[in-house]
Amino acid sequence: MATDRVLDIFYLLSEIDKKNYSLWENFTEEQKKAFSPLVVMRWMGGMLDPVQLIFLNEIVNPVVFNLGSDHKEFLLKLLTVCSNGKSKRYSWINYKVTSGKNKKLAIGLISEHYRIPLREAEDSLKLFTSEEILELAEQHGFQKDELAALKKESKSCLS
Repeated sequence: MATDRVLDIFYLLSEIDKKNYSLWENFTEEQKKAFSPLVVMRWMGGMLDPVQLIFLNEIVNPVVFNLGSDHKEFLLKLLTVCSNGKSKRYSWINYKVTSGKNKKLAIGLISEHYRIPLREAEDSLKLFTSEEILELAEQHGFQKDELAALKKESKSCLS
């Protein structure tokens, strides 16, 4: 590996894009401990391949929190399945919506999910039902307190 880190994320993403299913077997014990499926999933979500994003949301996202550290090898193989086998440029994507004085959670969520400006997200808010917004929030890993705040907000500005 190119760096002093135990497990370099860019090396890992490169190997996933090469469809290297035997990557886990080549890891040292230290690298196996350092591997975080959730972090890799977030990195893999930071690109514009819609098929990969759908695969990540449908295949990995529902199980990554339940399986976590107990089934890292399995999750690495699922992440590899989600790649289309082509080298891509990745960037970190933080799914947590920041809230400011005039930002509503739903608008921020739509803006980040569809990668559109807040003004466009505000205009498109009327196209969503409160259930669709809550489902989207769950897909983005909102915690119970954030979902409760979103539900409270949805009573006043959605549907």
